[in-house]
Amino acid sequence: MPADTSVSVRYSFAEALFDDFRREGQTGILFVKTGRRVTLGQDLTVVVEFPVERRTFRLRGQVVSARRGSREPALPGGIEVAFPSGQNHIVQMLLDHASGKQVDFIVRKTKRVLCAVEVNYRTDTGFVREFAEDLSEGGTFIRTDEIFAVGTEIACKLKPPGYLLGVKLRARVAWVSRTKAPKGMGLEFLFDSDRQRKKIRDICRRLAEEHSAKVERSVQAFRKRDKE
Repeated sequence: MPADTSVSVRYSFAEALFDDFRREGQTGILFVKTGRRVTLGQDLTVVVEFPVERRTFRLRGQVVSARRGSREPALPGGIEVAFPSGQNHIVQMLLDHASGKQVDFIVRKTKRVLCAVEVNYRTDTGFVREFAEDLSEGGTFIRTDEIFAVGTEIACKLKPPGYLLGVKLRARVAWVSRTKAPKGMGLEFLFDSDRQRKKIRDICRRLAEEHSAKVERSVQAFRKRDKE
């Protein structure tokens, strides 16, 4: 059995937790940015810190997927940790805290897919080639130092794996991160046609299916062990 260890994740803004948390059925899964080398199936203690509120949560889980960080594309390393049913009460407390202790949680309008999608767009100094670390039907986040003002519209091209020509579309800068890591821009897609929207939807569906298939194999093994 892999040795037990721990990883920490800190949220300066409590609601940012919902960008990293999702469910596969009844299983809660948290994506943790870390460069720590782990193995699938490894037991972990995840320490979730909210420094502003001075609150800390500790959850026991198991690694169900891992991604190594890279320079090209520039993506952070991280792991997805699934939590057993015995941790449901702690998971619920964590979600309640992140939502401001409201009954209703913050729900993302569209599901985020972890990926490495090439994004090209023009700046005042020429064309820029960056990589998005996640993608949804509504938009994406790009790690970049070439940050535009909120509200700026840009013409960009997405080139997901397997798409030779890519997809051209317009996007609006919805939010920016200039001072805290990671630096970059959140882009909201502006569709000119239903066909364009369908292309992005199909890309997200394919990427999600590929990722879910990998995670599901790990989650099934995790659930089986949880019931033993």
